[in-house]
Amino acid sequence: MDLRPGDRRCGCKGDMEPIAVWIRRGGEWAIIHRCQGCGALRSNRIAGDDNELMLLSLAVRPLAQPPFPLDRLTKPPRPT
Repeated sequence: MDLRPGDRRCGCKGDMEPIAVWIRRGGEWAIIHRCQGCGALRSNRIAGDDNELMLLSLAVRPLAQPPFPLDRLTKPPRPT
């Protein structure tokens, strides 16, 4: 979420992409970043100047892009 990566920089100096959020023990939110160079994952707590809309967008991404068709949720299971 930063314009300059700062402490989110990876050892290979690749760009860090925010891919998810998670909630730490105690309720604090953190952003998961993935290095576009080497694939390393890093976690940093959110900052006061992070874009709230972008944080929510990351949080709901799994619900907006499920790994299965949503119509499966409305169909009764097939008998076996």
